[in-house]
Formats: sequence, structure tokens, C-alpha cells
Amino acid sequence: MYIFSIIHRSISLFSRRQRLFFILLMIFFLFSALVQVVGLASIGPFIALLSNTSAIETNKVLNFLYDYFSFTSTRVFMVAVAFGSLFMTIFSNLTSILTLWLLIRFTMFIGGDIQRRLFENLMFRPYLFHKSNNYSESISLISQQAPRFVYMVMQSILLLFSNLFVALVILGGLVYLSPATVLITGFLLGLTYLLTYVFLKKALKRHGDAISERNAMVQKILSEAFIGIKEVILSRLQKIFVDNFRTVNSRGLYSTSFISLSGDIPKFIIETVAFSVIFISAIIILLTNQNTQSIVPFLSIYAIAGYKLIPTMHQIYKSVSALSAHGAVSFSLYEELHQDCVIDYNNDQSELSSIHTIQLKNIHFKYPSAQNTTLENINVSFHHNMINTIAGHSGSGKSTLVDLLLGLLKPDSGMILIDNKLADKETMIRLQRSSGYVPQQIFILDDTVISNVAFGVNSNLISENEVIRALKQANAMSFVENLPHGIHTRLGQDGKLLSGGQRQKIGIARSLYRNPKILILDEPTSALDIESEYDFMMLLRKLKSQVLIIVISHRPSALKYSDKITLMQNGKIESHGTFQQLKEISPVFIDILDKCTLE
Repeated sequence: MYIFSIIHRSISLFSRRQRLFFILLMIFFLFSALVQVVGLASIGPFIALLSNTSAIETNKVLNFLYDYFSFTSTRVFMVAVAFGSLFMTIFSNLTSILTLWLLIRFTMFIGGDIQRRLFENLMFRPYLFHKSNNYSESISLISQQAPRFVYMVMQSILLLFSNLFVALVILGGLVYLSPATVLITGFLLGLTYLLTYVFLKKALKRHGDAISERNAMVQKILSEAFIGIKEVILSRLQKIFVDNFRTVNSRGLYSTSFISLSGDIPKFIIETVAFSVIFISAIIILLTNQNTQSIVPFLSIYAIAGYKLIPTMHQIYKSVSALSAHGAVSFSLYEELHQDCVIDYNNDQSELSSIHTIQLKNIHFKYPSAQNTTLENINVSFHHNMINTIAGHSGSGKSTLVDLLLGLLKPDSGMILIDNKLADKETMIRLQRSSGYVPQQIFILDDTVISNVAFGVNSNLISENEVIRALKQANAMSFVENLPHGIHTRLGQDGKLLSGGQRQKIGIARSLYRNPKILILDEPTSALDIESEYDFMMLLRKLKSQVLIIVISHRPSALKYSDKITLMQNGKIESHGTFQQLKEISPVFIDILDKCTLE
């Protein structure tokens, strides 16, 4: 029943069009099976005729063909039968090749479509999902589990049906010739495979689950190692990561080897049983002095059928074994693809015409997995033509506040007003399109300056004039002009050619390229030296007349240049004011400054 559940769950991943193609493919598999059996059956009469020309009289098929086509020469008839058998053999093999081609094409198409749908689903999942889940698991699902579904589950299902049709048609044809022999042989073959499968079923599933776990762990180890490569090298931690990789990978390799071996074990037993039947039958005929001429075609047909049937039965067993080992992947993919997710390719690219004030009133928010409220009774406003800074200790709720402001998270209660108007869902979407966000760690593409500034824009739609305008606004044009190829210079993997200040300027230029109405910067000066930090704050002072600026920072040198500071403590607004005002009235603010001085 588990196998049927896997097949049903896998097919349920198909679209309506893919299911129709699957049905047509099954019909073609049945046609292919019939062609292959006809090809095999055509060999028997030819061998009978070759061993004894009197078979024209005794063999019903040969007699019918001889009379129907009005042959007068036995030799000419033998040549015609030979060509007929050759044609059917070639046609049968061509049909088999076409079957395999259709099978591979279909599985590749299904695989590509599922990977796209998985990626699409994950990209449109709420921000809260990405914030609370390990991204390496999502990458593993697309890059490892989906291909595993294609090669180990989908191909196994199609091969199972394809070979099952062939086996049933061959056995049906042999039953017509000798029911008793087929029943005995079929029983022995089936029993061998069944006992082997029942014996290994639990182990196959266990090792299949181990491979899933191994894939996720390998993805995690690799991601952590390369993301933190600087710390790994400095702390000489290479051996720890390599040892962890070796341990996890070896467990997966052992499971893969076990599954592969389990699929081939019955093959040798079956070959022994099948050919033993043929040889024993021949020995009995010889010992009982029966006419060997009459029995040679019979044995030839069984030998040829066995030559075709044994690999077919073995492939059926291997397909069932693979489904037992890897079938759980189909359930994982089904669960992921049926998560609540609104995929909205809204072509409306409208933005807010202007943003002068953003207000948060009576905002409360709690993460689903948290015990305590993250933000409580937040009342704060941010204004145009000012550097608005949010300060506070780590964990005070600064980033969560900005996530709510941008509509990435939804408040449990309270409201957001833009220019004194309540922001509904559509307004928040327009706000996101009107926003520029500069994270603490600027992601740099291994590409040119122009591609990094116009991040996410198709190369044929990039405006060089707009890129240059954004670079000038970000005070980045001076260093870009000194690069070997200007805006067409490649910046290397993760921007290894850039200093901390240059990265920040590229990040700001990227945001300014889209002409945002609001610019949010998360700890923008944390990686800068004193001189670069001063230049950066002067840049923000120049930009504040063009765009509403919100900065998250706890650095005194950045706070000094802020026009308004919102101080947070334990998810609440502790106080508001300028740098000097907070320094005089807030012990929390003084504590932040003291700790920064110690740093």
C-alpha cells in the first residue's frame, strides 16, 4: 500500500496538462509492450522454419502466411519470414528507444516544473517564514530533493509501469503456449522478488530517510563553512568542518550503496532459476527421447522471452525498491507545494508619489514562537528632511520595528499611517515599491558595477545614465571612475575588490537607482572607520532633503548627526529626542554610549 500511496502522491504533484500527458504516456507504454512481444513472437516461427521446413504445414501461423501471400517457393518464404522477423525486431527496438526518450523527457519536464514551483512558492512565502526557517533547508529542497524526486521516484514510477506492461504481455503470450510452465516459472520469479522486497522493505525506507537527512546536513555544513570562511581560516577550523562533512557524507554514501546493492541482489538468483528451467526442460526432452526438432522452437521462444523477461522483472523490482527508499521525498514536496501561499505577480508597479511622514500608532507585535511580546504600545513618527535614527541595545526590537514599518510583518494590533492616511494592504505594497533598503551586510554580485547598482533589473533594461546618477548621489562615482573599466568593472565574488566604505556606497547607490521615497539603513556605519563614517553621515545629510531617511544604529558618531533619535528598550519606546537631549535625560542612552566607547 505504501508504494501505491507514493505513486498517488507523486501524480498529485502534476498539473492537469501533465496528468493528461501521463495517461497518454501509459497508453504508449502499452503499445510499446505489444510491439516488443510481437517482435519476440516473430522469432519463434522463423526458428521453427529454419530447423524444419515442414513447419509450414504444422505451424498455424506459418501455414496462414504461406497461403495468404500465395508463396510457391519454400526458400523464398524463409527469406521473407527472416526479413519479417528482422523488421519486427528493429521496429521493436526503435519503439523501445522512443519509449525511453519520452520517459526521460517527461521526467525532466516534471522535474524542472517542480523546481520552479518550489522556488516560486518559497519566494512568495511571508517574510516571517524566511526569518524563522533555515534557508539551507529551502536550498536543499530545490537543489537536492527535487532532483532526487525526478531520478529516484518519477523515473522509477514510469519504468515500473513501462516494464509491468511488457512483463504482463510477455507472460500472457507464454500462457497461450504453455500455461503450466508459465505459472510455475512466474510463481518462482514473483516469489523470489516478493520475499526479497518484504525482507528489505523497512531497511530501504530507513536508508532513504538517512539520505534525506544527509542531504540537508551536507547543505548546512557547506553553507556555514563558505559563509564564515574568514573566521574558519583565522581560527584554523578547517579540520572540524572537513571532519563533520566526512562523517555526514559517509553515512549517506553507505545508505546509497545499500539501496543500490539491494536492487541488484535478486538478479543473480532469478537468472539461475530461469535458465535452470530451460536447461532442465532440455535434459528431460533428451532423456525421454522426444523429437528435438519439434521442441527447439518452443525452447527458443522461452529462451528469448526469458532474455527479455528477466531484465524486465528485475527493473520492476528495482523500481519498487527505489520507491520504497526514496518515496518519502514525494510527500515532502507535496507538503511544501501545498502550503498556504499567495502567488501574486501584480504588474501594477505604481509607487507612492511622496512620503513626508510615517506614523506607527499603538502597535503591538509578538512572534508566533515567542513567549513574550516583541513590541508593545509603539507610538512613533518619522519625518522627511530629517535623519531619523532608531537606537537601542541588541534585542530591543529595532529591526522588528522597521520590518513592521515596511509591511514585512503584520502588527497584532495598532495602525500605520502614511501622510496621516491609514495604510491598507495595497498602500503597504506601494510603500515597499517606494522603499530603498540598505542592509548591514551589503550583498555584492560577482558582476559589474552597473549590474550591482541595477540589482534585479534585466540587463537590456538597465539605464547607464540612471546608474551614474545613483552613483553620484551616493558619492561613489569618484572611486568607480578609478576602477580599471569604470562602471563595467567586475567586483569579484562577494565584492572582494571593495573596501567597507565602498560596499556601503554601492549599497546606497543600489537603493537610490530606483528613486525611493524612503531610505532605510541598518547599521550602515558598523564596518566603517571614523573618516569613512563621517563622510557617510555627511552623505545622508545631503540626501535627507530628497528622501525620508530612517537609520538603525547605536554608534555615537552616527547618532550625533541624527536629527531625531527614537530610543528603544525591551520592545518599548523609552524616549525620543536629539543626541544632546537623550544624553541628558536617558540612563539607557548613556549606557549605550558607554558600551560603544568600550568597544
